[in-house]
Amino acid sequence: MNRFVVVRYGEIALKKGNRKLFEKVLVNNIKRQLGRSTVERIRGRIIVSVPSERLRSSIEIMSRTFGIQNFSVGTWTSYDLEDIYLTSVDLAKDEMKRGRKTFKVETRRLDKRFPLKSVELNPLVGERILEELPETSVDIHNPEFKIEIEIRDEGVLISSGKTTASGGLPVGVSGRALLLLSGGIDSPVAGWLAQKRGLDLDAIHFSSPPYTGERSFDKVLSLAKTLSIYNGGREFRLYSMHFTDAQIAVHKHIEERYSLVCQRRLMMKIASKIAEAQRIIAIVTGENLGQVASQTLENLRVIEEQTELIVLRPLLSYDKIETIELAKQIGTFETSILPYEDCCTVFVPSNPVTKARLFDINRVEAGLNLECLAKDIIEKSKMYRIKNGDILEVKSIEIPEEAS
Repeated sequence: MNRFVVVRYGEIALKKGNRKLFEKVLVNNIKRQLGRSTVERIRGRIIVSVPSERLRSSIEIMSRTFGIQNFSVGTWTSYDLEDIYLTSVDLAKDEMKRGRKTFKVETRRLDKRFPLKSVELNPLVGERILEELPETSVDIHNPEFKIEIEIRDEGVLISSGKTTASGGLPVGVSGRALLLLSGGIDSPVAGWLAQKRGLDLDAIHFSSPPYTGERSFDKVLSLAKTLSIYNGGREFRLYSMHFTDAQIAVHKHIEERYSLVCQRRLMMKIASKIAEAQRIIAIVTGENLGQVASQTLENLRVIEEQTELIVLRPLLSYDKIETIELAKQIGTFETSILPYEDCCTVFVPSNPVTKARLFDINRVEAGLNLECLAKDIIEKSKMYRIKNGDILEVKSIEIPEEAS
């Protein structure tokens, strides 16, 4: 029996005028990740056919592809009742191999020409499964698996073992964004949430060699690779910025209590230049409210003043425990807690300002040429092209003069 993956989507179906576009993007994202496969759309479903030896890996990819609500392993059969019975029994056997024994049959009769109504076909298929597989039993309230039958114009689609996927919107339907990626817990989760809302993501990281070592950057590179597998098969770029000289300049010329906010402002300025050069219109951060001194409303406002781009903060309504749980779910937590320093822990003031005013910031920054600092940092930095967890290329960053 030829098997395939039956993909279902939730939120996409609510988009009305944009539905066809969103479906097309989702299909293309699946194709990018699966390579040799056939992906086709039928009403409200996407059917993914792959070689049998790659079915398991394809299921893993489906589970992390945004835009997919859930999916099942299924097959097509004819309108002949005996074919429907045999196919349903075969799928039930597969579920039994996974240790599942209680089941329920659900039928959707989209083609009303089929002679039996749903309430008539369900018990007939159930009886046949019980007859062929006496170890099974029916549980209509809490079954371990479902045999789902869809009577369609194209034939009868039968599937089982519905698996919940990541939901959200297909990566790419909402445009592009640049994530400020540190080595901590928060920013990778913020990036994942941005991808879930359909944003095609790149990332920028600031390091401070020799204060931060190779292991610190390897940690961030690992986080970037993890985020890249959620990017819908699209290329994920990590911009690595050597921030040491800028931090030393800020430490020498800025009053200590303002130094952290000024460093963050410079990061935002650099990120904005990279984003604008790549025609990216949004910056994503892992900032929250009140977790650290730089994350008060007043300080966030002063930091954001350095860009004209949209600044998105997906974690704003999350507490730390919720963020940690998400980090564990998406596979970034164990990497994020590795004990290697990042640039945000270098030159931390003992008594940082918590309610900075733009007037005071402009005053203390008057002796620094932020534009020149930003340009020097960009010229010394590198860009990593990553796709599906693999590094494709490492190259220098080139910013057009008009963007710098």
